[in-house]
Amino acid sequence: MLRPITVLRTKITPPRPGPRTLERPRVTCLLAEALNYRLTLVQAGAGFGKTTALAGLAGLGRPLIWYQVMPEDRDPLVFLLHLCHASRLALPELSDLPISLLESWEGADSPLPSTFSHILDEWLNSFAAMPARPALLVLDDVHLVSSSPEIAGLLDRLVNLAPPDLHTVLAGRPPLNLPGLAGWTARGLVLPVERSALAFTAEEIAALFARAYGYELTIDEATRLFEATEGWAIALQLVWQSLRSGAFASVEEVLSNQASSLDSLFHLLATEIYAGQPADVQAFLQATSILRVITPEACNALGIGNSAVMLAYLRRIDLFLVDLGDGSLRYHHIFHSFLEQLSDPTARRMTHLLAAAYFQAANDPGEALYHLQQAGDIGAMAVQLDTYGGQLLASGRLDTLAGHLANVPPEVLGDHPALLFYLGDLARLRSRFQEALGWYQQAETVWREHGQMEGVGRALRGQARVYLDTVNPSQAEALLEQSIRLSEGVEGHEMRARLYELLAENKLNAGHIEAAESLRQQAEALRSASPSDSQLLTRVLLRTGRLDEAARRLEERAAAEQLTPVLTPRAHRETHLLLSLVYALQGRGEDAYTCAREGGRRGVDLRSPFVTAVGHMRVAHALGLLPEASRREQARAQYEAAIAISRELVVPRLIVEASWGLCRVYGYAGDLVRAEAAATQGIDIATAAGDEWIASLVRVSMGAGLGLAERYEAALEWLTRALQGFQECSDAFGACAARLWLATVRRQQGKHDLLPQLLPAALAACEDNGYDYLLTRPTFLGPPDERVFTPLLILARARGWRSEYAGRLLAVLGLAEATHHPGYRVRVTTLGGFMVYKGDAAIAANSWRRAKARQMFQLLLTYRRSGLDRDQILEYLWPGMEPAAAGRNFKVTLNTLYQVLEPHRQPGADSAFVHREGTSYCLRAGADLWLDAERFAGLVAEARAARRQSPARALALLEEAVALYKGDYLPDALYETWAAAERERLAVMFLGAADQLAELYLDSRRFEQAVEVAHRLLAADNCWERAYRHLMLAYHRLGNRGQIARTYQRCVQILREELDVAPTEETTALYAELAG
Repeated sequence: MLRPITVLRTKITPPRPGPRTLERPRVTCLLAEALNYRLTLVQAGAGFGKTTALAGLAGLGRPLIWYQVMPEDRDPLVFLLHLCHASRLALPELSDLPISLLESWEGADSPLPSTFSHILDEWLNSFAAMPARPALLVLDDVHLVSSSPEIAGLLDRLVNLAPPDLHTVLAGRPPLNLPGLAGWTARGLVLPVERSALAFTAEEIAALFARAYGYELTIDEATRLFEATEGWAIALQLVWQSLRSGAFASVEEVLSNQASSLDSLFHLLATEIYAGQPADVQAFLQATSILRVITPEACNALGIGNSAVMLAYLRRIDLFLVDLGDGSLRYHHIFHSFLEQLSDPTARRMTHLLAAAYFQAANDPGEALYHLQQAGDIGAMAVQLDTYGGQLLASGRLDTLAGHLANVPPEVLGDHPALLFYLGDLARLRSRFQEALGWYQQAETVWREHGQMEGVGRALRGQARVYLDTVNPSQAEALLEQSIRLSEGVEGHEMRARLYELLAENKLNAGHIEAAESLRQQAEALRSASPSDSQLLTRVLLRTGRLDEAARRLEERAAAEQLTPVLTPRAHRETHLLLSLVYALQGRGEDAYTCAREGGRRGVDLRSPFVTAVGHMRVAHALGLLPEASRREQARAQYEAAIAISRELVVPRLIVEASWGLCRVYGYAGDLVRAEAAATQGIDIATAAGDEWIASLVRVSMGAGLGLAERYEAALEWLTRALQGFQECSDAFGACAARLWLATVRRQQGKHDLLPQLLPAALAACEDNGYDYLLTRPTFLGPPDERVFTPLLILARARGWRSEYAGRLLAVLGLAEATHHPGYRVRVTTLGGFMVYKGDAAIAANSWRRAKARQMFQLLLTYRRSGLDRDQILEYLWPGMEPAAAGRNFKVTLNTLYQVLEPHRQPGADSAFVHREGTSYCLRAGADLWLDAERFAGLVAEARAARRQSPARALALLEEAVALYKGDYLPDALYETWAAAERERLAVMFLGAADQLAELYLDSRRFEQAVEVAHRLLAADNCWERAYRHLMLAYHRLGNRGQIARTYQRCVQILREELDVAPTEETTALYAELAG
């Protein structure tokens, strides 16, 4: 069992006021102002009474969370655990504090319990869930830990995200700084309390001496003391001690010592007080000055008798002892430093050794290690670290362990292989993999020299973990097999099971799926308890194409980690990063992006460059699925960032996935030279590592890029090799994607006779395994536009290859009636301007070649519901032209239109968009064509139907409709008679829709949006009188009386100028009511 971290109650309990403490209402009132600020900074040197003044906040009647910070709290785990216990002590009703989570981690070999920022978030959530109740959080001596980047980050996050009723007070020696401090200060959220505010005034000095010390001062003496001590509390106490001891007869005599500074004044006065103590008291003070926490038992262990009596005497004379509240004490920091200067170094060393022995016997290895270090006994310290280091590593106190190991010189490290091993673990967990290998190898050498085979096995496992973390299976396998041999008869079942799991993971990394699964099952058979919580099974599921099951398991694990976070990095095994990859393969771009960002943040929080690099790649994968064209460059930058980290870490395996991503980015953009360079780089590294699976992923993306660029023969070569690789790895999903791409290339080549070998098997895999998304949305192994695969579905339905399934997917795409398809959707905008897109690519103006071809398409769009006879088209486009010439122009123009919309259409084949029946022409029913005007009209109709039963839905529909209407229908055909009726119909529809939207905004109290829509109404028709009423009502609700009058006056003026009428009675009455 691991020894749990000890929570010192004295650190989380406000110190009791001493018998000679003066209440200072001025200071208490000032500090009580903390309840009006997010953050209060109390900054002053030692001895100015910060702690005493802050402890007085307990009398305000508000919950006071107290945390006396100490140097060992630089470890985030220790810091957060004390913070949680302090909170529970002050507010017992707080629920869901993450205490059990922090206390539950089982060791460094297991995945470590979530990022520290997540645990802090759980702590913050506990406060947010409470009923509103102001509380104070005081962290005293915070300067002892604020230089730690992790602690500074946690403090910054705490202050920034704290609920409004939690007010934080940070106290310590200046300067105290946090990343967000400047911003909070600028916003007036910070209360600064500095040395001058804490210093005693002359009046308070007089009161202190009279009430607390029983010594009356004259006004002049109080003033003189204020001038000499600057109100420094501890110096005032020394003056009183000097007067009481009889060493000086008056205040003037005490101050007659010429001290050049307050520090020198303290030293002079402390020397006088110390010299006035009996010899046994002086000896006791010197001996016990080495202790950080003073108890009678600890003092007795130093060879001092009657310690309890001596401590009682020191408390009685109030000789700079601080009561920690549980019967233990400590010297004031300044007096402690003073006593240390008086001690003989040799005597201090011996006393530290006695203290170390006492704390070892008391099972307090941390305190024992401190005293051994102070004694300079490096050998004994190393022996202590041999065992205690494992506890520190297992409990996540990595910074504490690193600090201790830094004090062990190399010549001593060489005799302690366990310490070398710990250094390897620390380096590996920080992604310093080459350094980690060096430490593990040194540990292995020393253990071999000593004949300690169990230690050799540990060192081999450490080296193997480096190669597992960096996905280098060829290097890891021999190490793991050797470690398994060494474990026979030595290690227990649990450790042997873990070794089998590590070897299984390595087989998986090498693409040997069946061997990996067999080893994983052997591990489960060895284990008497529950199976391991490793990510091995989910990675097997991922690499064998069982994506839905992998996603489900990872989602369950992610939810569990919300409750029980993991505190150390897991390289490429991070739950959110694995889940992001699965989502990307499933085409769930937004979900993939969210998970990737979450996983990437863990890399930053845990200071793991490796995890950060994987996060960059998974973010880039997700960006590649999001619609905006700008995402491509963002994705490229993320891949390049991952490659840069990989090179810094000397982990080439990381480059493989980034190369796969870059191959996809460049290939899908048509930059085939760069795509192939990236693909070749990734495949070379993957092949050297023996990972056929990821090499096949790269190949399928390269083949897809070549197919999209119409480089069909080269595409077939890459895709065929990818299919072989996926079959070797038993990855049904990868094989399915490769077959779909191969079928697409063969169809585009016109080689339909080869499709029966590819398409039926691909559709069967999709239906049997739930891969519908490969054909219904963009996925990372699929095309950037899912419509690229749509012709395959139409062909399969026609030929009876899983025809029902193909029909269902076409219905999902909204293409149930489609009989022809070019492999992309045509999208047309007509409102406010005319633009046609094939997929995401806009058709340039010069691509139409003939203006009449463009106009013919506009004409067919306008008469989309009825179609036109050939003669009607001739009359509209070539009025007055001789029929034969017009007929020739018609034929050429129609062929041009076909070429523009479907450049790969075979001669004589039916068009996917234009249907001919006899001499009539129309848009083909079921064509994959999106028209903004059609969508606009549909939204308005849907909103009209929904308004009575669901105003909120109607509002959302109208918002989309009004946003879609960017101006008149086909403005470049403004003088064409055939467009006029449709233009008028849509314009009237817009006025009605915008009017309804303004009403709904007013009903839902969204007055600023109502103003905006009313102005759009008036821009379209400045005589729309209802818009003026909407404006007046909105301005009334916004409290803008001036705009009410101006709106009404404008209404009167416009109606008179444009229509020569006055506003209606309804408008006039409304104005009178609002203006009255």
